Amino acid sequence: MTFSRNFSRTASGFRARAVHGFGVRAVHGFRARAVHGFRARAVRGFAARAVHGPTRRLTKVLVSVITALALGGLALVLSFNAHAATPSGAPLWGTLDTQTGTAAAEDKAGVTMAMFEFNWASFEPGKGQYSASYLATMRSELAAYQAAGQRVTLGLGTQNAPSWVFSLANSTYVDQDGKVSAEADWIFSAAVRAAARGYFNKIAADFPLTDFWAIRLTSGGDPEMLYPGGGTYWAFNPSALTGAGLPAGMTKNPDPTWKPGTAGLTPAQLTTWVNWYVGGLDNITSWQMQALTSLGFTGYYETVTPGSGTRPDDLTQTEQANLDNDGTTGVGAVWNLYYAQIHDKDNVIAYISSVADNSGANDTCQPADATLPLTDPDMDSWSATRWITRIAAADSLLAGGENPGYGIPASLDTFYTNTTTAGMMATAIAMAKSCHFTIFYWAHDIHLHDGTLPFTLYTTDIAKIPG
Repeated sequence: MTFSRNFSRTASGFRARAVHGFGVRAVHGFRARAVHGFRARAVRGFAARAVHGPTRRLTKVLVSVITALALGGLALVLSFNAHAATPSGAPLWGTLDTQTGTAAAEDKAGVTMAMFEFNWASFEPGKGQYSASYLATMRSELAAYQAAGQRVTLGLGTQNAPSWVFSLANSTYVDQDGKVSAEADWIFSAAVRAAARGYFNKIAADFPLTDFWAIRLTSGGDPEMLYPGGGTYWAFNPSALTGAGLPAGMTKNPDPTWKPGTAGLTPAQLTTWVNWYVGGLDNITSWQMQALTSLGFTGYYETVTPGSGTRPDDLTQTEQANLDNDGTTGVGAVWNLYYAQIHDKDNVIAYISSVADNSGANDTCQPADATLPLTDPDMDSWSATRWITRIAAADSLLAGGENPGYGIPASLDTFYTNTTTAGMMATAIAMAKSCHFTIFYWAHDIHLHDGTLPFTLYTTDIAKIPG
């Protein structure tokens, strides 16, 4: 089938991409977040993963720890609540950009997961200089979710890099045409990673990572697990070309004098180059997991992968064209390669940030899906959700995700606000159920309370899913 894989960035920084001919993938699916509160985070792409069932609300077992509570073990209970999970049943249900004022009501209604996201630039406006007022605001926000009884997912907000980061060595991506990206380069810059590690250390010092059920992982400079957009390849800054200043574990561009879209490499060399390029996303994934685990985190890692990306037969055609612009390979969205190359798959949730994006007619996962190899061309017609779920199963990963946000893109707004069984909410919940998601987040919380959609629609729909 023909796929229109065009990732174009909108003025607000979200890349609305046409998802392989089926609707846009709400790039950065509207996670744009208004400082502290409704933080719309640019979902940028839609991708969703699904696999086993979720975790059961721990409030059900509080009776068994009454003694501990009486002895002042509240902190221990909260930590247990953050991580306990059962491998079967309905997904956990949450929202993105969860509002503190409605958290308690949501938890009582079965929406038990809150999304709590930092903004790096707001927290560390100067190198090593942290904002006390911002810290106080974030502590208050987290305390509100905990008091409501909700589990909490942490977003690191690294795409909002402070201005001083861009003065570091090799701090930005450069493509094959010499264009410099506005995103901080976490893949090829050891200096940027060192700065990020200081930021991680500070978060962990002020907020015990055991308080969080999951942490969302992106490529660092982007709101999702992607290189910058634009249709080119971002592997040509000085460190990528020479190897000087590369992070540990990264190797330099294997063919530094060659430019994608031009002849000069053998088919085997092209395959090696693509694996190396996508492997950069795996390297930054592993680096973040190792860093956060060393700081005490023991929960789930949600790797935020949007849209269908480049599927195997498409990649073959792209390589035959010397990696000419296909709209998705340049951002690294070759999800079967990405997930296969993750070294430590424990507690990783393949996270689809584009559930019900109208790709593949929003088809649901089927019991026979696991019998098909990832190279089967029949999968080309599948939705992004079904496709990434199949990849997750092949790599023994859990799956979860979120829907495209309102207005991202605007072409889906009518679908988003449709309150019938044909609307986005009912569709996304059905997809999450059929794909055995561990977790699903509605994007975004504010639109369940501002008149865009009734909150009761969400609670009524999820109540129909057996636990």
